[in-house]
Amino acid sequence: MIKGAFMEITFIIIDDDIAICKILEQTIKKNQLGKVISILTTGKDAEDIIAELNPDIVLIDLLLPEVDGIEIVKNTVNKGYSGKIIMLSQVEEVEMISNAYKSGIFFYLNKPINIIETVSVINNVKKQVELEKSISMIKSVVFQEKVNDAKREVEYSHEEKLIHIFSDIDIVGTAGVDELKLVILEIINKKQTNPSKPYQLKEIYMEVAKSLYGDSLVLINFRSMEQRIRRTITKAMTSIASLGINDINNTIYKEYASSLFEIKQVEQEMKHLKNSLASQGKINTKKFIEGILIKIVK
Repeated sequence: MIKGAFMEITFIIIDDDIAICKILEQTIKKNQLGKVISILTTGKDAEDIIAELNPDIVLIDLLLPEVDGIEIVKNTVNKGYSGKIIMLSQVEEVEMISNAYKSGIFFYLNKPINIIETVSVINNVKKQVELEKSISMIKSVVFQEKVNDAKREVEYSHEEKLIHIFSDIDIVGTAGVDELKLVILEIINKKQTNPSKPYQLKEIYMEVAKSLYGDSLVLINFRSMEQRIRRTITKAMTSIASLGINDINNTIYKEYASSLFEIKQVEQEMKHLKNSLASQGKINTKKFIEGILIKIVK
């Protein structure tokens, strides 16, 4: 019912090879993946057009005339773009691919284009977009429920509690937040099934990646998913640190700074926000997840 209420998924394609652009456009149309609303063959005006049209998904080449793809991605994400970015390139250097992920891409596709792989990846990214829209809609419903009757006690499910926490720490809509949610729910399920058995985080990642992307692409998605989750947790730390800078007695800061992070690392992130030359605070993924588990499992 929620999914049916969504508008068609929109795309922008950016590649200096017009033939590649047309192949991608026809692939999206033929497989009913969404609607291409703009095609660009240069990076010159890409940031402005992405900001203006705000597509759900951007397909962008790494090497573009005038402005390279990584720079466009980095600037676009820093300006607040929250859609998904898929990068295409013949480049296979590990460092270059790593820089692409650090800049904010959601997935990396190698050229020459493999239609079957491309359809599979775009379809999975499309599902992520729809899932995020579902969470946003649920969040709005939950918020309205609180406004209508703030004093009424509600028994929230684990998923609803997670959405509430994610909203507090400002990561709703972040690339990786839905995968983080699935990881946490999978851990809860395992703890309920066998409370005495410790879990291995990498095994949980692998199971979640397999359920989302299938066996054929699980290894590639496992690595990219892990990076997205770390970026999401890092964003949460930055959000908490920002609140602490403005008001050390802020209720959200006091609630989460030491329960989800090492307090010294939050303080280091605060120093970094005040002075970009200072080192950033470091996250501990296991501590973050355990901190959330304590809050939602009672």
